[in-house]
Amino acid sequence: MKKAKEVTGHTQKTTSWGKSLPAASAYQWKAVDPAEKGKSLTLYGICGQCMQSDCTTLIHLEDGVVVSVEGNPTSPPNYGSLCPRGNSQIMNLYNPYRVKTPLVRTNPEKGLDVDPMWKEVSWDEALNIIVEKFKKIREKDPRGLLILEGFGNTNSILRDSFARAFGTPNVIGSHGPLCTIHYASCLVHSALPEAVAEMEYCEYLLSFGRSLGPNFATTGGIRRFTKAMERGMKLVVIDPHCSVEASKGEWIPIRPGSDLACLLAMAHVMLNEGLPYDEWFMKNRTNAPYLINSEGNYYRDPATGKPMIWDAADNCARTFDSEFKDIAMNGTYTVNGVACRTAFDLIREEFARYTPEWAEKICTVPAKTIRRLATEFVEHAKIGSTIKIDDFVFPFRPASVNTHRGVNCHRGGTYADLTGKIMNMLVGNIEVPGGCLGNSMRGPLMAPDKDGIVKPQFEADPFPFKFPPDNIDGHEFYPNKHTTPHLAINAIMNPEKYHIGYKIEAWLNFGGNVIRKNAQPERYVEAMKKVPFIVSFAYHIDEPTILADVVLPEHSAMERSLVSVLYPSHQTTGGEVIGFDTVRVRQPVPNLFDTRHCDDIYTEIAERVGFLCGAGGVYDYLNQQKHHALIDDGFYLGNQKLDINRKHSLDEIYDRQMKSWSRGDGRGLEELNKDGFFLHPRSRKEYYTYYFFPENKTRHPFYFESLKKTGETLRANLRMHNLKFPGIENEEYIWEQYRPIPCWIENSEINAPPEYDLWVVNWKSPYCPHDSGNPNGNPWLAELYQQDPFDFTIFLNSATAKKKGLKDRDWITVESRYGKTEGIMRVTELIHPDAVGIPGSYGLGTIQSNPIFREGTHFNALLSLDDKTLDAIAAGQELSPRVKVYKSEAKR
Repeated sequence: MKKAKEVTGHTQKTTSWGKSLPAASAYQWKAVDPAEKGKSLTLYGICGQCMQSDCTTLIHLEDGVVVSVEGNPTSPPNYGSLCPRGNSQIMNLYNPYRVKTPLVRTNPEKGLDVDPMWKEVSWDEALNIIVEKFKKIREKDPRGLLILEGFGNTNSILRDSFARAFGTPNVIGSHGPLCTIHYASCLVHSALPEAVAEMEYCEYLLSFGRSLGPNFATTGGIRRFTKAMERGMKLVVIDPHCSVEASKGEWIPIRPGSDLACLLAMAHVMLNEGLPYDEWFMKNRTNAPYLINSEGNYYRDPATGKPMIWDAADNCARTFDSEFKDIAMNGTYTVNGVACRTAFDLIREEFARYTPEWAEKICTVPAKTIRRLATEFVEHAKIGSTIKIDDFVFPFRPASVNTHRGVNCHRGGTYADLTGKIMNMLVGNIEVPGGCLGNSMRGPLMAPDKDGIVKPQFEADPFPFKFPPDNIDGHEFYPNKHTTPHLAINAIMNPEKYHIGYKIEAWLNFGGNVIRKNAQPERYVEAMKKVPFIVSFAYHIDEPTILADVVLPEHSAMERSLVSVLYPSHQTTGGEVIGFDTVRVRQPVPNLFDTRHCDDIYTEIAERVGFLCGAGGVYDYLNQQKHHALIDDGFYLGNQKLDINRKHSLDEIYDRQMKSWSRGDGRGLEELNKDGFFLHPRSRKEYYTYYFFPENKTRHPFYFESLKKTGETLRANLRMHNLKFPGIENEEYIWEQYRPIPCWIENSEINAPPEYDLWVVNWKSPYCPHDSGNPNGNPWLAELYQQDPFDFTIFLNSATAKKKGLKDRDWITVESRYGKTEGIMRVTELIHPDAVGIPGSYGLGTIQSNPIFREGTHFNALLSLDDKTLDAIAAGQELSPRVKVYKSEAKR
């Protein structure tokens, strides 16, 4: 290992366990600018301390120095409140460990503990190096550029247009492979990113492994949660760990990774043990009555090709869009000589196997509890009731089942999410008050396809197959995948196995950190070492940046201008986020160092390489671009398109986005800067997308034929090109996850060797739910999370600890089949006896990062990159591997 030297204010020390780390920064802050003395200024802000970036702020400066940050009391969604991350963001600005000027590597050796021997250079020098490399790559094969992005900079308006104009399809998200929560909601609700509980009216919430606000410490979510609990909503949390939310309701401990069994059993009770269901909804708003042939496909009318339904009154089959006297939900029928059954019958028959007694042996939730919860859920749904909002009468279903990453991130996790959707559809609560709502744009999303079913959108709409692949993200094999950095680095390490016929020549790291935020960090380091040229748009010397060849320092969040539409809430929805659309501005504070806005950097590189202007340039693609989830609710340049033949400032682009916004009134950036936000009223009824396609105008998929078809198409494409599924010996291991009816399949960990007798679980820390805004390296937050008795350590059930001869505060090792980590153990009653709990995402770091990063237990070291451990649909990684624990020989 090369010896580290002082670089941009960093000095080195050696810890008690022999690792070389920087000491507290020796950086000397500049004196206050005399011209700013005596001046007071307040700027409008948007907090950037979590991936949602939705809270609005007021930033107060005295003498040119930011002295306080507070919530904007008049602006949604936080209305003046801020979480600890938001309150601490001053330290994100005044962070001595920031990259302060462009850097060029002089040491060819690379590693997290290897000094790059940076040379400080001018922006021109750094950009010239990058431009020379990028020009050669673009001329040779533009696919050779990989852009690795993340939550650290999701608000860039030019990143995707830059990639398209450059010609690379390889824009890979570092966020998401441990949070594949999207497919089922994209399929059933046509909503991205997910579906959440509507807290304005919900009276019974069955929450599987998800946060409702408090665990994330999101202000709007906490306020909605608190109001719902105060008015009497019953909350049941099924989770291996007793979260903050669970402590306010009923906590049902469950063995990690077994949620699918529990959900299947609850659905069994609802389908097979005499509970009522919403018959009108199931007949008129789902495909449950569609007739299914022996191949498992819709039986289609020979004349029109439309799916058919049996009319029990007239004893005949009709196309789904006909008038019916009595739609049959059950039975076997012969149509034109073809034997058919209703989809509802087939699903009920499949679920008959999954009794609560069967599930109890797998998930440890008592059978009587499973039956009680299923019964309570149905009773609280108030099937048949209605509610009037504005002048429109909605079905009223004040009960919801919601899942999240702890349920979905396993092999078979998509089935678990889909089973939750089945439970919600049985009570008719989809997209109506009190029920389960998508949190993408609010509008006519649920238009039916040719079969009368809500059209699959976003991640439920499969990627097209192309061979050989253009993209290293693996979507040829996982056509409904979420973000897949794990597949990308497997392709970099073994391109032949994944049929990649070109090399990644450059890696542009932008707001993401796959080394610390994904599995097996050492493998990501090795993959990055294989890439000849690495550029990092960097805030600090994090793990990817220390491997870079050129580092371009970008603004901190408060220095970064931004105009954005408020995104629908992630944890829950309802209440004060209903009835308006809003756009906000972040007025940047003066930058402290020689840093730049990321979009200004993209502009400069594109201009120098030669693809900023003109047809097929960055501006040309930006003129065509809509927000990936907000669509028509988001910015689209429309009648304010850019002149593609000249350079534009960011403020000009913001102004044009504002003036062309479909939800706005033509006002631009100048007016927005006066008030900080615009709020445009909207009818409350439009928040519920049922309104746009009411009654029988569309149907939700209860029987998932589209999933089956995707699997069949994938299998046919592999056979056509004589391909095997990468990393999988027996392909039935894949195809059993493409059935139209969710079923029980074992995840990758159930049959682990007996020595791995526990499962590890992870949950979001309120101090660091995401890495946006550098919360782990924030000293104000570190004072909190390092002292929090429910954070920053390893948790083990007291009975389990006793059985293993371990005591509170022992230094222990947690080891999976894929890696190991260490930390101080705390005993607790607030975790399942079969679980080991590790909150947050602490640990790792580099020789030149804030030493705080080296503290804490690194959960992700326990996870796998093996294809056999992934969910075949979303490509989600196994989040709860089997582990063993033992006392470490010596504390680090």
